[in-house]
Amino acid sequence: MKSSIVVFLVNAVFFFAVSVVYGFATDWGEMVGFPALLLTGGMSGMIGIYLWLTDRRVGRQPQDHEDAEISDADADYGFFSPWSWWPIACAGAAAVAFYGIAMGWWIFPFGALLGIIALVGLSYEHDRGDFAH
Repeated sequence: MKSSIVVFLVNAVFFFAVSVVYGFATDWGEMVGFPALLLTGGMSGMIGIYLWLTDRRVGRQPQDHEDAEISDADADYGFFSPWSWWPIACAGAAAVAFYGIAMGWWIFPFGALLGIIALVGLSYEHDRGDFAH
């Protein structure tokens, strides 16, 4: 976790510095790039600070040890179903919904309806059929 903290905080400092240079280069007249760079630095800084606070609370992680093995960090990551087709349906529904927002609002309800169906299918796929438990 220590290396991740350093990467995110260095990125934050870099983006803040680049945003100031960009502001001077554009005479503070360009209202998209400067705020975007500031927000990118802020988001990177928030992740770095969160990781730093978490590292202080949790302590040293296996990935911080030079002599750590992969098996030292094996924890229960939860339940995963690699055979599921429902995430693809969720992605398709999101694509239709966002297409509807961009191209025509009349398409959006179809994407929302498909999204509801896909989320219900994803939620209940282990309650029926071959994979019920």
